[in-house]
Amino acid sequence: MPKSKKTTYPEIDEIREDLDSLRTNVVELTKHIRKDGTQHTQEMKKMLAHRIGEMEHRAQDTYKSLEAGVKAKPGKSVAVAFGVGVLASMLLARR
Repeated sequence: MPKSKKTTYPEIDEIREDLDSLRTNVVELTKHIRKDGTQHTQEMKKMLAHRIGEMEHRAQDTYKSLEAGVKAKPGKSVAVAFGVGVLASMLLARR
């Protein structure tokens, strides 16, 4: 619909102007949504990277703690590992 076309009905011209305005607003809204979505995605990436870093740190701490426990009491560690292995094999054999 050409913008310069005028009709004898002013209501139709008003509707055309409203539609043009609506089209412009939709385009602007789409731009803002894309921008906000990109910003939100970047924030989520940062948060996830931070949480993954925390989880890696805790996993390293847990590993070091377990390693220290095994070094402190190797006999007990072997006995526990053996017991867990026997228990797991019994549970799996029942299937």
